[in-house]
Amino acid sequence: MTPDDIADPLRPLQYVTDGLRGGALTESDPGITPLVRTHRLLNGTCPFAAILRQDIFDLCDHIDSLAGAVPDLSALETAPCIERWCGVVVEDLPVLVGLVTGHPRLRQGARTVTSPLVRIASDQGWARTFSRYYRLGRPDQSVFTALLAEGRLRSGARRFDIPDLGGWA
Repeated sequence: MTPDDIADPLRPLQYVTDGLRGGALTESDPGITPLVRTHRLLNGTCPFAAILRQDIFDLCDHIDSLAGAVPDLSALETAPCIERWCGVVVEDLPVLVGLVTGHPRLRQGARTVTSPLVRIASDQGWARTFSRYYRLGRPDQSVFTALLAEGRLRSGARRFDIPDLGGWA
């Protein structure tokens, strides 16, 4: 996946679900196997069993479900906040990179790469990744350059544009 493959920057995994359903992508394409394994872990099934066609359809349905959901106020109140963020394609999947606060597993102000980005509602100040919601602070594309320079992103990582619609925390 390259930034050019992202037809809808507000719903970047649509490329993956469309490709899997249409046969343009398979489980052997980069990024797909980790998504299937993560989906299986979330469902309490064995992540390393052979990937079946039904697993692909289940993954697509799960991504569509996440992308179609709108968080309620309580979900956003407890969601971590990502500041100085931008959209990046890392290992063939779209993610956000930035500084996070209020994350249940990361220290305050940690530089992070999120799980794959499913949907972003920048005008409403939130994003949905494969694992959680994030409140959006101000975007800052310089974080991408800094993380590359520090070696915290692989050299193949590529930034992609997310429309600046305001709504930042």
